[in-house]
Amino acid sequence: MARKSARAFLNELKENVDAWYAGRSDYETFGDRQRATWDAIHDAGRTVEERVLRALRDQLPSAGSSR
Repeated sequence: MARKSARAFLNELKENVDAWYAGRSDYETFGDRQRATWDAIHDAGRTVEERVLRALRDQLPSAGSSR
């Protein structure tokens, strides 16, 4: 079985969030999908997990951007 890349996991997370905001997913389904994705990210290994976390951190606004 082929392992998913960090990019594929990031896309999964984004698609789930987008579905939530668009009303295509209820709270329980959203939570279940997020947990399943994060479990799979963790299972994919430390390198993939670190890449996902780094990419998510890079999307956050910088500390001085709100001023």
